[in-house]
Amino acid sequence: MSKSKLTILIVIILSIAIGLLAGFYFYSKKTNTITQPTPSDKTIFGGIGGVRTDLPTDNTNNISGNETGSGGDTPLATSTPKSNPLRMIASGPIAGADFVTRDIIATSSLLILQNQTANKSTSTKTTVKTIKPKIIGQEEKIRYIERGKGMVYETSSSTPAVSRITNSTYTRITESFFDKTGDNLLLRGLVGSSDTIQTVLGKTILETPTSTTMSLKMNPLPYNLISLVLSPTKDYFASYIEQKGVGSSINISRLDGTGVFNIYKSPFREWLLSWPSADTVILNTKPSTYSAGFAYSINTKTKAFKRITGGQSGLTTLMSPDGLNVLVGESIDGSMKLSVLNLKTQSFKDIYERALPEKCVWSKLEKNTIFCAAGESIVYAPYPDAWYQGLVFFDDNIWKINTETQENKIVAVIKDYVKDGLDATNLLLSKNEDYMLFTNKKDLSLWGLEIPKPQKATSTNTTKTQKVSVATSTTSIKTTTKTPTSTTKKTTSISTTTKTTNNTTTNLKSTSTDSNSTKKIFID
Repeated sequence: MSKSKLTILIVIILSIAIGLLAGFYFYSKKTNTITQPTPSDKTIFGGIGGVRTDLPTDNTNNISGNETGSGGDTPLATSTPKSNPLRMIASGPIAGADFVTRDIIATSSLLILQNQTANKSTSTKTTVKTIKPKIIGQEEKIRYIERGKGMVYETSSSTPAVSRITNSTYTRITESFFDKTGDNLLLRGLVGSSDTIQTVLGKTILETPTSTTMSLKMNPLPYNLISLVLSPTKDYFASYIEQKGVGSSINISRLDGTGVFNIYKSPFREWLLSWPSADTVILNTKPSTYSAGFAYSINTKTKAFKRITGGQSGLTTLMSPDGLNVLVGESIDGSMKLSVLNLKTQSFKDIYERALPEKCVWSKLEKNTIFCAAGESIVYAPYPDAWYQGLVFFDDNIWKINTETQENKIVAVIKDYVKDGLDATNLLLSKNEDYMLFTNKKDLSLWGLEIPKPQKATSTNTTKTQKVSVATSTTSIKTTTKTPTSTTKKTTSISTTTKTTNNTTTNLKSTSTDSNSTKKIFID
């Protein structure tokens, strides 16, 4: 073989070897690439209040029994790792959630109760003495119900573990309200394809005397309760009923529908209800930027009817639990304005966060304090109509605001943890106000947020070290305080479904002229 042919052969062999090595390298890189899954299933119904229709049919947590985890399709931000106070509890869509108080039963009592049940199930005539379980305390839990199957789940703010409480399936539940214990809840929806609104009281019961699984025992309530709201003690509810030819009426009853009594009758219709304090129910006309709104209070004992405020376009309100102040939201030139009305002095004070009362909650522990979800920027639109109808969504931050001093402090910049942002509504605070629940209006997922505990004020006799600490804290608050927002329109992009915070609800029926128009919902 000539020298030139040998050289050519060596070059060919080396080229093949290099090609094989390069192919192996790129192939191994490709097979190690992780792709983010994207949801493909669509819900078979749309949801109310302009909620997006591209929702997953079922809860995608894949939770059963005592499995743990929160799951979900919303991608979390992948920036520099930091302590994350935000948690997706359920990827949605949910039909309602709340904090509930559960008894802690001594382990010895549980064993006794199990033995009693076992003895009762035998054929022998063993006499079993019933022993009341020993309750050693109480704890706060979180309960929620999913829309797709109507199953109830339980978790807590201190652990990611989620337990399924009920196994029975109740399809197309779209709205729910829990009592204080979480054992009783009101479920709502439309019957079939009709406009008939159905409300039922569900009670959690053991499926069999010897089982540990539970189901909901349904007790139907009167039809066509257009909207309802629970009392602060969650053992009564106020309902709004329309009557043909004679207007509407507001009634109060126990959760099981008994003890009904009327507190107000009106020739007018289209009311929103809230029940902020023991003796006060609030009526608010349905808001629209194209009409003036009005808000009234009704004393549940004396039935005294009193005007709170009125005449503002797109008016929505949220009264404080002590009944002294009212958050007032109104539509202003394609934007929104939030202020607080002092009922004693009848004076208004502007709050510089451009938010809706429906996206706020009053503190019960700190006077003149609210927590609000406010968008980083808003588009020019007719509010609140565009938000209710799902034409506009916000990317919120959570703020803590003193309505008296107008001091504000940011609690959480949500996009630091969820890159796509969240549109928070139905804000709820835990008993100690160290944890917040809210629903993401974009997909009806449920979220929890840890809230830093407020710093206690120091007395004038504090040491120098304490004074320095307070001064540092004050400086920190000042640096995060937002200046009054400009009226300049921003063009950055930005229902619960027609429910307002503090347990107010809207008409579930769909109308063509209502800015809070809702899509049909069903209960099989």
